[in-house]
Amino acid sequence: MLRLLIKCTIGAVFLLQSIHCEADPQLNLPPLAPPGIEGRRPVTFPNGDGSPTRVPLGVDSVVSGDGNSVYDRSRSERFGPPYDGDDEEEDERPNYPAQPQGRANNDYDRRAGPESPYSYNDRNTFGGGRDFDPSRNSNRERYPGDRSPNPAIPDVDNPQLYRDGGDRNRNRYVSDVENPLLYRDRTPYNPTRDDDNDRNRYNPNARPYNPNDPSFGGRNPDPNYREPGFRDPNYREQGFQDPNQRFPSDDPAYRDRNRFSDDPNYRDPYRNPEEERFRIENERRFRAETEKLRSFLAEIDRKSSLECSLNVAAQWNFETNINDATQVEALAAQQRYNDFQRLLWDQMRRIDQTKIFDDKLYRQVRLMSIIGPSALPPDQLDRYNRIVNDMLAIFNGAAICAYEQPFECGLRLQPHLKDIMAKSRDWNELQYTWLEWRRKSGRNMRDLFEQLVDLTNDAGRVNNFTDGAAYWTFPYESRNFREEMEQVWREILPLYEMIHAYVRRKLREFYGPDKINKNAPLPDHILGDMYGQSWQNILDIVIPYPGRSFLEVTPEMQKQGYNPLVMFQIAEEFFVSMNMSAMPPDFWASSILTQPPGRPILCQPSSWDFCTGKDYRVKMCTQVTHKDFITVHHELAHIQYFLNYRNNPKVFRDGANPGFHEAIGDAISLSVASPKHLQNLGLVQKSVDDTAHDINFLFSLAMEKVVFLPFALALEAWRYDVFSKRVRKEQYNCHWWLLREEYGGVKPPVLRSELDFDPGAKYHVAANIPYIK
Repeated sequence: MLRLLIKCTIGAVFLLQSIHCEADPQLNLPPLAPPGIEGRRPVTFPNGDGSPTRVPLGVDSVVSGDGNSVYDRSRSERFGPPYDGDDEEEDERPNYPAQPQGRANNDYDRRAGPESPYSYNDRNTFGGGRDFDPSRNSNRERYPGDRSPNPAIPDVDNPQLYRDGGDRNRNRYVSDVENPLLYRDRTPYNPTRDDDNDRNRYNPNARPYNPNDPSFGGRNPDPNYREPGFRDPNYREQGFQDPNQRFPSDDPAYRDRNRFSDDPNYRDPYRNPEEERFRIENERRFRAETEKLRSFLAEIDRKSSLECSLNVAAQWNFETNINDATQVEALAAQQRYNDFQRLLWDQMRRIDQTKIFDDKLYRQVRLMSIIGPSALPPDQLDRYNRIVNDMLAIFNGAAICAYEQPFECGLRLQPHLKDIMAKSRDWNELQYTWLEWRRKSGRNMRDLFEQLVDLTNDAGRVNNFTDGAAYWTFPYESRNFREEMEQVWREILPLYEMIHAYVRRKLREFYGPDKINKNAPLPDHILGDMYGQSWQNILDIVIPYPGRSFLEVTPEMQKQGYNPLVMFQIAEEFFVSMNMSAMPPDFWASSILTQPPGRPILCQPSSWDFCTGKDYRVKMCTQVTHKDFITVHHELAHIQYFLNYRNNPKVFRDGANPGFHEAIGDAISLSVASPKHLQNLGLVQKSVDDTAHDINFLFSLAMEKVVFLPFALALEAWRYDVFSKRVRKEQYNCHWWLLREEYGGVKPPVLRSELDFDPGAKYHVAANIPYIK
């Protein structure tokens, strides 16, 4: 019997051991993740590719022979492909309660800083050192509210603690609405009950409510009554200073223009005598420095106006009487003015702009501290001017031979090539003229332009800009000027796309489908202009209503005896009718309205401000035509702008930005060119108030104004990219045509290469002057 009992005991022991032992795995499979973590993605620290993948909380780390966690061995099987901050990851974050400020709320807070591989909780855990060791200081002092039983794991990473509320009272956050025990002794609402009796039903011995009793929160009838502990909010102890306000500019008391009392014995009651003396001394010094700067800028303004007047007078004499003597005088005056600007720039650089609190004075100093290429050192400035002059010499000297007439040469851009591009409808002649002009002008100046880019960027840096693009966009005073231009263009783009599609269909019908693809960009050479920036010259092909021509009042003007003086007088009446100023007497005495006989002048219409506040002129070789009638109003709009800001300092006597002057002139031109205004002037005798005339008129304006926008935008975007080095010099021409196609849907007539330099065929590129205005 004993022997049988021993055998049974030994068998039971072996049976129990077999039950508690694990069998060797038959297949080398990674262990399964614990229940509840399927589908969770591993969280990776942001400190490089070598950082370990964080195993979800509650899973013991199992390390394989290669040193990596076995849970990372088959990421694609368990978690799918790696995710880079997609939107789905937010949905899978544990919904932990918000933690007090200053503590990490979850694992994602550790991604805030790329050099911070541990959170604020880790710093509290391991003593705040960057070289922390989890094995040290394990018996740390627990911070208030830490309910985690494991000191090495902060409570924010232990979601099990939130299952039953930890050591908190289970009913701590239960509202009385959710606790029916609180309503056990409450009676239902009765609208006819006595509120005064019901108000004290929990305290039968309470005094009856008196609305005039201050102890009940009522209003005491005595106006002089003050509650116990009342303190005047305007009272300040001696020496009091609000720590949230910085002396003196942020203190509201110092924003008052009349804060200085006329009484010399005035004392601020909020400061002690020492602080009051310090304030008075600072204010006295501030006033003295401000007045000194104001006087200095007034003297600078007087000298600037004088130098400007001398320079403008010399330029006027040259453009109204071109000869060698006037040219030498103009160059000398320009050099003198440049030297004055550089001297002024040197003086402005010595002024600490951070200590100028007057906005007007600060703006004057800021604007006079930017003089463009004139700030370059003398040797670089001389090189800059020489390169620009060489590029302009190439542009102005470019000439080609006529199409299929090799002995008829010397054709220049104006007037020969411009007239060919506007009137010819021969595809081959237009293509030949387009190619030859770019071969003779742009291609020859590419090397010079590459040097000019570096010098323009140097000029921008000398003026405290990052590059030439930042210097060119500074006058528009916008941090996102290019983005704003893009936004405006996106608003106009639907209209341009309709115009583009309509013109392409008309040209396809005219030249044939073998020349123009119905889905391809438009060839640049058949748009009636050397650069494709205006399509008005092809209106005879694309006009919507050919029988209803748009307005042309030239014959009527000649019939009624118009002359240049009458045209300017009518333009003056137009502005006076809007309560603007009449032209000063010197304007009529000094302006040149027609080409004088016997002397050559530059007939480009222009308005002149002689920087004196009273001398304004227009130079224009006016013809009695509809176009010149509109141009006269445009030029007088500039004069009106001159008159309106004539009392400002010299540095402010300019447009609000480089494009504002032209914007005012174009706005006036659009108003004057309207059929209704021309009919009111008696230049249109019959009614033109019908749909056909309106559409033709608006379409002709769009062919000049709307189609110009993508060309200007592409040209300026190209130069911004070149100045900012976003485009290498080996990609100049390719990038140019990419932008032309992107903005305007225009392509070159033949394949181009980097041996060409097509942007250089434009005057503004050769002269290196902005075009966006």
